[in-house]
Amino acid sequence: MERMIPKGLEPEAVYEIFEEISRIPRASRHEEQISNWLVSFAERYHLDSVQDEMGNVLIRKPGTPGKEDHPAVILQSHMDMVCEKIPESDHDFMKDPIRITVEGDKITAKETTLGADNGLGLSLSLAILTLEDAPHPPLEVLVTVDEELGLTGAEKFDATQLKGEYFINTDSGTEGVFTVGSAGGPTISAEVPVTWTSPKEGAVPYRLCIDGLLGGHSGGDIHRVRGNANKLLFRLLDALERKGDFEVANLRGGMAGNAIPREAEAILMVPSENLEAFREEVKKYYDIYKAEYRVSDPGIIVSFEPYEETVSKVFDRKSMDGAIDFGVFCENGILRMFPDVEGVVESSNNLGCVITDEEKVTFVFVTRSFVASMYETMVLNIDRLARNVGGSSHKDYDCLEWPYEPDSAIRKLFIDVYRELFDEEAIGIPAHIGLECGIIAQNMGRKVDMISIGPETKELHKPGEWFSISSTQKYWKLLQEVLKRL
Repeated sequence: MERMIPKGLEPEAVYEIFEEISRIPRASRHEEQISNWLVSFAERYHLDSVQDEMGNVLIRKPGTPGKEDHPAVILQSHMDMVCEKIPESDHDFMKDPIRITVEGDKITAKETTLGADNGLGLSLSLAILTLEDAPHPPLEVLVTVDEELGLTGAEKFDATQLKGEYFINTDSGTEGVFTVGSAGGPTISAEVPVTWTSPKEGAVPYRLCIDGLLGGHSGGDIHRVRGNANKLLFRLLDALERKGDFEVANLRGGMAGNAIPREAEAILMVPSENLEAFREEVKKYYDIYKAEYRVSDPGIIVSFEPYEETVSKVFDRKSMDGAIDFGVFCENGILRMFPDVEGVVESSNNLGCVITDEEKVTFVFVTRSFVASMYETMVLNIDRLARNVGGSSHKDYDCLEWPYEPDSAIRKLFIDVYRELFDEEAIGIPAHIGLECGIIAQNMGRKVDMISIGPETKELHKPGEWFSISSTQKYWKLLQEVLKRL
């Protein structure tokens, strides 16, 4: 089988594993193959493993001579990945290997997500298990399922069986920045009911589309103030409604609650006499959006084109007003900055998906905050708005916050070793992302010293995701040296 990552590129042990898992389907909630592969990996290296009913896998390796009785270290990652692709791609995430490309210092995927989140961290952890002469304390490598859609793997895992006193999560991705706390918050679905009726006579079908946005991770990229295609679509629908009548046949946008949506569309039935005014208004807002997002989303596209398929039913007036009102007024983006750490987002909300079916329009949000009362307020706001338009809301999944610990010994060790190895300063700060640390720590039922690390990994949750080769080399050395000292 032809290698996608050239042989000899260091750290070769990491890249061999990363390429191997990139050939195995591992979409969230479809992790059966990768979970079974992890068990076979443990067998290959004569290591003990436990696979639970969810598909979570725990692999144990004893400490090396002289370190058998040292406090154990937990290396934790998740096996699933966000599956997004460009519209032109024919990639099938259920069977096709990720097409990996090496470009200078980057390893990337052109048309799809790469799965470096969290496949790279997983590969680092597994590669440590293959080393025969590197000193380390007893190791527990925990690999969870379904992190991306709801952290249900971490939630259901029996964490009381973990023995480690130090916990190293590998799901961060900024060079020289270690995560020592993370945001929490539930995923919420709001449902606005739809009653259907026949289109008005003489109306013609048109497709209104927002496209070309960069998107990204709804936590890690929220500070980049990139456009949210769903919100921009509803803003434009509100503007069109002020220019003339139309009817809505479909609303759709985004692919995952935890990804900033890159595209959204509405199928409209438009009276012929309103077409020219609508074209002018769309052009006006195209210019507005290009100006507003000239830095964050220079490739934004707004289109208003004839829709070729037959439209036989549309929302009635009450349903249309309810859906548009909800989309316009719902909270989205940064809500508050962290008062304790400069430059860190404390609280945000992301309208990740809009889906229309026979009975309703569903709006999917991922709320995030380091402060429980803040994300609880977001949940209440979503629910009140949904009820005001005749709908309802419910919680899909929970993500527990991981409180910032200012006196972490593992953080100090990583910062000291980083400085010694690379003659550079690293920092440890809380991050506006959802990690599994909080819920696993709670389920362990005891205090454990935690940190999250990872090589430079960017453009998460979108096609073009990449990680740095040179940064991976540094973190490979860093992780080995830290384990040597524990």
